[in-house]
Amino acid sequence: MFGAVLSVGAQAAMAQEASNLPLSRHWRVCLGVPVPPFVTLDAKHPGFSEKLLVESANQAGLSVEIEAYPLKRCRQRLALGQTDATMAAATANNQAELQFPMQAGEVDTNRRVTKIQLLWIKRKDSALDWDGQSLRGGDADQVVVGTRASFRAATEALMKLGLKVDDVAFDVPQLLRKLAAGRVDLAVVAKAEMQTHLPNPEREGLQVLATPFLTNNLYLALRPGQSAARQAQAEAWWDVIGRLREKAEFLPR
Repeated sequence: MFGAVLSVGAQAAMAQEASNLPLSRHWRVCLGVPVPPFVTLDAKHPGFSEKLLVESANQAGLSVEIEAYPLKRCRQRLALGQTDATMAAATANNQAELQFPMQAGEVDTNRRVTKIQLLWIKRKDSALDWDGQSLRGGDADQVVVGTRASFRAATEALMKLGLKVDDVAFDVPQLLRKLAAGRVDLAVVAKAEMQTHLPNPEREGLQVLATPFLTNNLYLALRPGQSAARQAQAEAWWDVIGRLREKAEFLPR
């Protein structure tokens, strides 16, 4: 599905035409990292957050076109003005590059799209553990933690702890294979992805640590430099996202 416009985007574009919405009210959102069940990048089975973005845009009087590209390509498209927004965690680097919903000088958590919990996974024969603040049972200076590529919500937090990070795995199955083979000592995976991939019998030598690593909010984040009119549209869109987010149709069952 990479390098294409998802069907929900095509439907939104058709809705725009049918309602004669001007192009100035049309937004392109580039999503580059599947985080099921929130973001699937699957046109036939869009995730809860993809559905929320489309419905909230419609209620704000906007149309939205969801694009699916690798994350680095999404960032390039944002920088070149080829797309308008993405979905991202408010990490330090992301806040320097993107615009998030704000309130009183802080990122407004009430207008997040969703939140994801990040879990530690280790080999069952490993003594490593997490107490909520630091790793125990090994030499932290030697521990290598794996994440999938471009997963800033995890990599920036791990680096802040002074841990070595291996972030070249293309997807979660590849990352878990690296962990099982001993090429990394721990892996950090979103809970929803873990529930999808860990039950695989090939993963029986792995286990999830009892204490999660962290919980991160994900936001609709804009390309900086929007006009005043576009900024007003974004504020209205963020407001609707905040109102709709907890409705049953946008939450995993």
